[in-house]
Amino acid sequence: MKYFLTLLGILMLFFSCKTETQDLDKTENVITYNKPLIFDFSEVIIKTPRNIPKMSAVSPNGDKITVNSQYLTYNNKPWIPSYGEFHYQRYPAEYWEDALLKMKAQGFDGVSAYVLWILHEEIEGEWDFTGSNDLRRFIKLCQKHDLKFYARIGPWVNGECRNGGHPDWLVKRLGDPKNPFGNSGRGGKLRTMAPEYLASVDILFQKLAEQMEGLYWKDGGPIYAIQLDNEFSHHVSKGSPALMDWEKETAIKYGMDVPLYSVTGWADAPFTQDNTIPSYGSYADYFWIPADAKHVPEAFSFSIYRASNDVNTELSDGAKETEGVQTSYNSNPYLTCETGIGMDMAYHRRTNLDNFDNGALSLVELGSGANGIGYFMNVGGNNPKGKLTYMNRDIESGANDNGVISRDFQAAIGEFGQVRKSFHEYPVQLNFMTDFGEYLAPCKTFVPAELDELKGFKLGETNKLQRAIRTDGKTGFVFVNNHVKLDTAYQFNNIQFKIKLKNETLTIPEKAITVPIDAYFYWPFNLTLQQTTIKYASAQPILHLKESNTYVFFQNEGINAEFVLDNTTLETVTANNAKVSKQGETTKIEITQAGLNCYFNVKQKNGKTVRFIVLSQKQAKQLYKNNDKLYLSNAEVIKFNNVNNTIEVISENAQNSVWVYPSNTIANVATSKDGLFDKFEVNFEKKEVPITIKETQNGESLTFKNRSNNRKINNKIARPLDSIWHKGTVVEFSFPKGIPSNLNDVRVIVDYKASALRFYKNEEFKYDNYYNGNKWDLSTKHLLSDYNSDMKLELKFIPLQPKDAIYIDGVYWPDLNKTENVLKVNGITTIPVYSKNYKLK
Repeated sequence: MKYFLTLLGILMLFFSCKTETQDLDKTENVITYNKPLIFDFSEVIIKTPRNIPKMSAVSPNGDKITVNSQYLTYNNKPWIPSYGEFHYQRYPAEYWEDALLKMKAQGFDGVSAYVLWILHEEIEGEWDFTGSNDLRRFIKLCQKHDLKFYARIGPWVNGECRNGGHPDWLVKRLGDPKNPFGNSGRGGKLRTMAPEYLASVDILFQKLAEQMEGLYWKDGGPIYAIQLDNEFSHHVSKGSPALMDWEKETAIKYGMDVPLYSVTGWADAPFTQDNTIPSYGSYADYFWIPADAKHVPEAFSFSIYRASNDVNTELSDGAKETEGVQTSYNSNPYLTCETGIGMDMAYHRRTNLDNFDNGALSLVELGSGANGIGYFMNVGGNNPKGKLTYMNRDIESGANDNGVISRDFQAAIGEFGQVRKSFHEYPVQLNFMTDFGEYLAPCKTFVPAELDELKGFKLGETNKLQRAIRTDGKTGFVFVNNHVKLDTAYQFNNIQFKIKLKNETLTIPEKAITVPIDAYFYWPFNLTLQQTTIKYASAQPILHLKESNTYVFFQNEGINAEFVLDNTTLETVTANNAKVSKQGETTKIEITQAGLNCYFNVKQKNGKTVRFIVLSQKQAKQLYKNNDKLYLSNAEVIKFNNVNNTIEVISENAQNSVWVYPSNTIANVATSKDGLFDKFEVNFEKKEVPITIKETQNGESLTFKNRSNNRKINNKIARPLDSIWHKGTVVEFSFPKGIPSNLNDVRVIVDYKASALRFYKNEEFKYDNYYNGNKWDLSTKHLLSDYNSDMKLELKFIPLQPKDAIYIDGVYWPDLNKTENVLKVNGITTIPVYSKNYKLK
């Protein structure tokens, strides 16, 4: 009983902290609050989470994973796992390791992947676990580089794959041939308890278990979690979890014994309590809704509600959910499997997401209570051509017409391994989850009543500062998001947070601040790190370096950073580029210039000294952590191979810098001092890769009929017949001096405005791209590794027609009232990508 009373857990998830109505002054795109934003936790009672039976495993070396009703634990400490989605079957096997090392550098501690059944058994009884289907090799590569593995084994996965992953032969035998994608895969006997379906799934699980044998957590392997099926929503399941329970039983029968079993929980999907854990997700935009839908993303609003009729953490039409469903949430940790990085494109709806969209959405998910986040997609890819068919989802076999080959998803690591700006949004959050997860995981989310959808308020109201607090009643974090998409953004002035706890009231920060447009952050309060208690910080924590006993924070752009420390266990505080002042029982540190030489040292009464570094936001978005060292670089990416003890710098720029703290780790390089960091230059001899282009056919005036799902309601158009592409504009290109073999890659940048393009190699269709406002970059490493001067390389473009019912990055094309086709190729250029390997000391 004594331990029960001293531990903290949740009383009710739908309980929102007390708030006071806030007075507002509003001018154009500026809103001023006239008093502090109040959170009252003075009467909050939080209970101890309960362990979920039979969800625990210990590896041979003693590493233990356990699941309780609020979070996972790793070696008995609260733990927030991160796992980035990477579809091994959609990416060239020879480049798997490269992408995995980039993910490791990004800060992920795990990888998740769908298993696409149709690619493993396209023809009944002919199983393929070779090449890009070599599941075992992929998992062993994860193990090699200390990445955990979350297997999403199907049998049905969706994933914009043909039949949702069901093989054609299975659909023909058991499904509805007129609607192969079915009602989310359920047609005829598919996704039912029909013996014929179960028999086929039984064989699939047996084959997968053979590939995964000996690689489970209990064996010392990386597989710690299994997701059964996908999107087994209410209209598919008819409210019964029987199939999910059978799938788990069958998986265990074949040795798939892991500490965590999950199912997707949105759209009222049923699950059996304590048998599987429901997981959720959110996206910044959707490809699956009608082209003319007036969609304002609600995923940028904090919410304690997890999912209803869609993947997002939102209520359908703002309706209140029943207390019973909320209570079932309280019994399970909040995990996600589809926190969006990017979004796929359909022919009728071309989404366009940037790094702010992705970074803010992730932060909101974390602030809404997520205690394990799966990012979908972290690595893009492509649909391989099968022996019998293409493997994309087509309008004739599904609700949407996605790319035939491209499955880039606007991911952080693109379809050709290119590292995008979104990649650099995540190291600050992922390293925080790893290094500060033990403090955050026990903290529950509270949303102010004026923003709480469970109290009937509408999500996505951008004229209110979106905010939440996660707390265990004493320690906590203030979360704020002021990035929006497809809606009006506001600057918020005179912002302060007044947090009432049982024995004290904190005002954060001391002076009111302005929250700029596109700002999103989390700040700690009452956070004790060793013997140093941060009463609050208006700076964002990132990571901890154990050997040098250094905590790294960054100053949010446009907001002054300050720290207030409890003096009880402190002796002295010294600082550089910061002002230190004692204020009775606390010491205040005001950052005057964040950067490479901004720090303060705290000498504790136990004799140990703790260092705090405060970087600028720009520097924070350039950082990496490896082997307890901190690295910064302005290169495209740096990746570490700790098996080979090497570091590789990859960049489009000829001149690059790398900074290392606390001291240089690179062998045989000259360094200079830059603040606390050792700095070295990585320079390349600049190369030009000439390209010749020639328009051989102009198809700007081409008229054609797009295909359609032919519905009166929710009509969606699809790409035209293959024959149409040969009638559009055709541009031939070649490399008169060849493609240098001593470069990491050569990217061909296609700057165009049209409906779509296709790439043909020797008259064979090789790739496609739907125009969404961005340039398209083609990788010669991935697509032209065998280039020779005799090859015929063509790009074929079809125009945007005035009445094409297509959405492009927030605009419904017909609303522009164009009178002529649009097809313009602005330029085709090359960009060399350089790389250099160094030995680590």
